[in-house]
Amino acid sequence: MYYFIVNEHGGGGKAGKTWAKVQAILEKEKVPYKKLVTTAEEGASVLARNVSSLDGDLNLVVVGGDGTINEVLNGIDFEKVRLGVIPTGSGNDFARGMKIPRNTKKAVDMVLKSGDGKSVDIGSVSFDDGSSRLFGISAGMGMDAIVCKKALSSKLKNFLNKLGLGKFIYIIYTVQTLFSMKTEDFKVSFDGEPMQEIPRLIFIAFMNLETEGGGVKMYPGANAQNGKISVCIASDIPKFKAFGYLPRLVVGKQEKIKGFILRQCSQIAVSCPKPGVTLHFDGEYGGEQSNIVVRVLPGKLRMLVQ
Repeated sequence: MYYFIVNEHGGGGKAGKTWAKVQAILEKEKVPYKKLVTTAEEGASVLARNVSSLDGDLNLVVVGGDGTINEVLNGIDFEKVRLGVIPTGSGNDFARGMKIPRNTKKAVDMVLKSGDGKSVDIGSVSFDDGSSRLFGISAGMGMDAIVCKKALSSKLKNFLNKLGLGKFIYIIYTVQTLFSMKTEDFKVSFDGEPMQEIPRLIFIAFMNLETEGGGVKMYPGANAQNGKISVCIASDIPKFKAFGYLPRLVVGKQEKIKGFILRQCSQIAVSCPKPGVTLHFDGEYGGEQSNIVVRVLPGKLRMLVQ
């Protein structure tokens, strides 16, 4: 049995059309399945918890984008659930990093033929109050998180999604945010090392996969099977220079730019004296925090990939 969580309104309605293709394939191949549709009352996290309460090993497949996948990651029982993805979003960085085809037929074939799949890493962010949140692609503070917050309520994003151009909203808001945001001084500690000063931080990205924001290579070569969080920091760069560096960041050529720090670690602690710094998780607005600890959870997730 395969359980499918479908966000029918995802990607400007694209997920609903994709599900129709998925359903036709399942019916043709006589695959047993159950469709679960997200609603305001029962989001993807709730549906994932409901599936996880069933007995035995479970195959759960998301038909949706990166935001829906993040909700599911924060609801499943990792001991029981194998996760598959049929990508429908505007960014699809999770599918890109997992090498899941954009073609619906090929993506369904991968899910059905993957057996027990592969064990992959996910990331965890812990807060001062003891709570935590998981991510599959990336988490971040600063510019990229502010961009995600703006995109969350953007009517322009919905319009562009319908045209298949949703990822361009991130480019628009990135330029706008770069010149309007106020930078702050941060402190970070990699794997228990002494805290080091990060002046005038523009952004800090905690990457489990190589790209975010619809294909921006925040950490070239990052992957979810190396037991590491790949950290990209941009700080103390004049804004007009930073604007000029954006094309190099998109294609992953930031390593030799002054003001960028790239490190891999198992854990990183981050602190900012300013109260309420904006966070994102897999491109979704994640609230406001000042002190966090980011950890990798090696091999935590079983993915239905080949």
